[in-house]
Amino acid sequence: MNALEQTLDQEIMSRLNGSHRLLQVYDYLRSNERIRGLLEMSNIVLVHRLKYNDHGITHAMITTRNSLKILDILGPEIVVTEDWRDFEDSKLIVMVASYLHDIGNSVHRDQHEFLGVMLARPFVEEITSMVYDDQGKAVKIASMIYEAIMCHMGRFEPTSIEAGVVATADGCDMEQERARLPFRLGGHDIHKYSALAIQKVEITKGEEKPLRIEVHMRDPSGTFQIEEILMRKLRGTHFERFVEIYAIIGGKEVIRFI
Repeated sequence: MNALEQTLDQEIMSRLNGSHRLLQVYDYLRSNERIRGLLEMSNIVLVHRLKYNDHGITHAMITTRNSLKILDILGPEIVVTEDWRDFEDSKLIVMVASYLHDIGNSVHRDQHEFLGVMLARPFVEEITSMVYDDQGKAVKIASMIYEAIMCHMGRFEPTSIEAGVVATADGCDMEQERARLPFRLGGHDIHKYSALAIQKVEITKGEEKPLRIEVHMRDPSGTFQIEEILMRKLRGTHFERFVEIYAIIGGKEVIRFI
């Protein structure tokens, strides 16, 4: 585990509030060699072969960290909309879906959401059987995890808030470090240049809406990441009702998107 992964690991652990169930699931995710292999293969396919941005272990951990942070900001009053599950269940759903959401790329980029659901199934079944005695509830939790994986690109409209959380958390991983390796490998397109312009993404409590996302960038090319990546995921999951987004360019100019 490198220094960034260690930092992310600590941040994720701090969001689990000492829950034995959540800590058990997170330990399963980070220590499972099959999951690590699928995430490493995702980067072989996308970064090394196709020159895309990072979709491996670091991205999985960043998305997981972001999802848990967004969930904590929203709180159970917004997230928990049905009486058969609680906030801890919601955390489990977004944590597992966030960590596994991109494993379908290990097979192919096209339709990787569906491939991801297929590949995630044995892990999700092991996890839910491990932590839920009620198998009826275990199946329901698994269904919500699959929905969040399938909807993370914003191409399919979800029915749960948790799925919107995962898609938004995924879209917030746009800081410059994500593009450096494919850029060095020869991937010089607008996705890489715009990502390299982004210095920091901050997720905080909003003023007019529950959630505020600030994207700090060196120059306006970074707005491509907001318009073409993050906004597409927000609109596709109808999560924009919870979020206000600001671009801060060169530390001065502020643009509000929603």
